[in-house]
Amino acid sequence: MLVDLLLGGLVIGGIYALISIGLNLQYGVARVLNLAYGEFLMLAGYAAFFGFTLIGSPPLLTIFVGAPAAFALSWLLFRFVLHPLLRRTQDQGKREIDSILSTFGLLFLLQGVALVAWTGTDRPYSYLSVPVYLFGSVITANRLIVIIAAFVLSAGTFAFLRYTTAGRALRAIAAGPHTAPLVGIDVVRYSAFAFALGGALAAIAGILLSSFIGINPTVGAAFTVKALIVVVMGGIGHIIGGLIAAFILGLAETGAVLFIDPGLTTIISFAIFSVVLLWRPQGLFSPRASVGSRHSIFASKWTIAVLALLLLLAVPLFVGPYWISLGVNILTFVALATGWAFFSGPTRYVSLAASAFYGIGAYAVAVLATDYSYPVALLAGAGISAVLAAFVGLATLRLSGMYFVIFTFGLASLVSAAVNWWEFNIAKQAGWYLYLTITPTQIYYQLLALCVAVVALWLWRDRSRMGFAMTALGADETVARQIGINTTALKIGTFVVSCVVMTLAGAILAPRRSYMDATNAFDPSTSFLTVIMALLGGATSVWGPMLGVVPLLLIKDYLSVAFPSYFSVVLGLVLLAVVFFIPNGIIGLLQSGRRAVRTHVVADWLEAMARRLRGNDRGPTP
Repeated sequence: MLVDLLLGGLVIGGIYALISIGLNLQYGVARVLNLAYGEFLMLAGYAAFFGFTLIGSPPLLTIFVGAPAAFALSWLLFRFVLHPLLRRTQDQGKREIDSILSTFGLLFLLQGVALVAWTGTDRPYSYLSVPVYLFGSVITANRLIVIIAAFVLSAGTFAFLRYTTAGRALRAIAAGPHTAPLVGIDVVRYSAFAFALGGALAAIAGILLSSFIGINPTVGAAFTVKALIVVVMGGIGHIIGGLIAAFILGLAETGAVLFIDPGLTTIISFAIFSVVLLWRPQGLFSPRASVGSRHSIFASKWTIAVLALLLLLAVPLFVGPYWISLGVNILTFVALATGWAFFSGPTRYVSLAASAFYGIGAYAVAVLATDYSYPVALLAGAGISAVLAAFVGLATLRLSGMYFVIFTFGLASLVSAAVNWWEFNIAKQAGWYLYLTITPTQIYYQLLALCVAVVALWLWRDRSRMGFAMTALGADETVARQIGINTTALKIGTFVVSCVVMTLAGAILAPRRSYMDATNAFDPSTSFLTVIMALLGGATSVWGPMLGVVPLLLIKDYLSVAFPSYFSVVLGLVLLAVVFFIPNGIIGLLQSGRRAVRTHVVADWLEAMARRLRGNDRGPTP
């Protein structure tokens, strides 16, 4: 049993180590948190699959073509897409957010292209699946190769960084990107090299893993989550630390399978990650890191909304079921996007946990409403989400934004796994039927009330001492602490409110379904759509998310019917366009246009006054 534990831990840990080396380089040196990292792994896996099945090329030979191709593609991506995006601002917080969001859009784009090109079917093949006997246990040769590759690549990368001139330059950039140019280091060139090398390592990992893991368009996201966890646990930029952290996770997950319950592997992994994050947030093997500063543009102004509210109240009285259903969908995402922006707008923390809290609300109603009552289910869902949000906040909100993104990126999977385990072991059933007599019109008005409540709360906050505190927090967190603001309590409290709003949106919408299970309750697309809609409209204004919901939701409904395979592609392009061309969203464009018009009018008026004073103006003053 001990040999099985060690060998299983080596296999899983080898996989995690192999997929994390490249990401460690990309973020540690190039300072790009590449959420599309797994998609390069996925594309390389497809290359190995087609090379093996079509022309008989072994995966080990495909590495000599796939790795250089991934290197070149990653280099071009950094030099001509990411670097121009990042150099437009010196604000490190803004640079980090832009890199996250742009690679997030790239994730959607590559997933969508793969889905259109190769459908969502798994593409498995068998290569070197012969058994190898080690210490009385059995392992297949392709898995053994992964373990060996993890050790070899980790050692090789460590030696390269430690003993070569280029490696020392990369370490200097990682230690101080602003001081490295003072000693003659070309930061852009070496950062591009590190990012490209990370892409090549991702391709090697994808090619090796494809021999025993079925490749599909969505396989990369799961690997990205694991790689992020390993990088953070081991310490950003610490290659050997990442190797050790990977094997710790591998042994823990194998131990869960052998001695506890296979359904708890994801929960145990996140528990270990949470403990490390709380105890040593800079990683197990890195020196203590400082909390990065964050800046935000926090602006919110009154506009006339009474007529719009009256119109929304009257909608169900004059329209048919289709328009009520459309109104319900719009109000659902308005509540989600506004709730998300309530916290993320002023703080710049990008939360990807909307689907987790939305699913908690939906499941609370599905499980409790029939046996107890609908109001009890709403209160229970809000209470559960408040406790979970407080825990997540305590674990991550005192850290830099990257850690928060990583944790929330996998939170929906964690909660979904916990629900599945509970259903299988405790409730002894999978899925729940809903027998509630709540009409679509009632759902519409409940969602409208939730939207009005969160908007009113936002406007009240802006005009209270809390609003000034949030403004100070967004401008400079260090200064905010020095003037006596309890930034930790402020962030956690705002985050809890944000999560409760998203939970109530899921709970209110739940009666529309007659059947609920974890797959549809914790759908990851809910998180993606929420973030994109909020950013498209402008997350720094209370009215911005509303402007982003309507156009994107209409596009989504049209594409899901007319071109279902292309929706992910369009979603990725929309997010990339928002990050590159309208970083402050539609509301920012409107504000810029209004300022430009006002400036033009004032300039014309001053010019006319000058002409009148000179006595050479015979026309009316504008």
